[in-house]
Amino acid sequence: MAALTDTALYLGIDGGATRCRARLQTAAGVTVGEGLAGPANPRHGQAAACEAILAATHHALQAADLTETAAGRIHAGLGLAGVGQAADRRQFLNWAHPFRSCALMTDAEIACLGAHGGEDGAVIVLGTGSCGVAMVAGQVMRVGGWGFPVSDQASGAWIGLSAVRRALLAHDGIVDPTALTKAVMATFDTDPEQVVAWQTTAGPADYGRLAPLVFEHGAAGDAEAAAILRNAAADVAQVAERLWASGARRLSLLGGVVGPMGPWLPDRLKENLDAPMGDPLSGALLLARRSCAR
Repeated sequence: MAALTDTALYLGIDGGATRCRARLQTAAGVTVGEGLAGPANPRHGQAAACEAILAATHHALQAADLTETAAGRIHAGLGLAGVGQAADRRQFLNWAHPFRSCALMTDAEIACLGAHGGEDGAVIVLGTGSCGVAMVAGQVMRVGGWGFPVSDQASGAWIGLSAVRRALLAHDGIVDPTALTKAVMATFDTDPEQVVAWQTTAGPADYGRLAPLVFEHGAAGDAEAAAILRNAAADVAQVAERLWASGARRLSLLGGVVGPMGPWLPDRLKENLDAPMGDPLSGALLLARRSCAR
């Protein structure tokens, strides 16, 4: 690792509502370390997001057999959930980071960069949150991703919230109970007061942890689960149509919800998807390299 002691380094950060990932590369593009830490969404706590970024960076530096002093040679590209609004971006960029340079985009934007190798294209990210992004002729267009619970349709959090709502309706006798609604209520000891207490502090990741129940019961033919997933798939298709209308010719789906959502998506969408060329961390690293070259 001696060759790493006096050269520039590039760091990609992919920070979402569930976890923060880091990848460290040399100027030649060789990955020398990766790291993982907790959530890094500044809208749910800027201090915690900064701590997660530093923790993931620390693990990446350790993997590369480097000390914290190497941070001063790092050009960092950060892709973070919760920085889609100008005010949020300005606030975060006031952070006294330890890096030589630091460039910031949303997590969906770095995903788009990575998926299309920095060329024109679009992505729909379906994870704990969701967002559509198109990059065409130097312009960035965003669709959705305005934050849970007012937006982020078809995300893990949205699916989990939908399940809780339907479970409470079934508990009250407004809709017929199903295996899904019973399973959701069972996580709260079939006590709606526990639901009320839980939702007071529950965040997107907490709701997202209920999404696997919906996919499991949807695959088994549960009516409530199927209705939730059909609605989610329709939302994904609407976002895709808007992104195609922007002029994007390539479209990729990314995120942990994409796999289980696949069977529910309409054929037109599935038949016109492109495999991503790279992951969000590759997009974050591309951001870091482009930004320090300016």
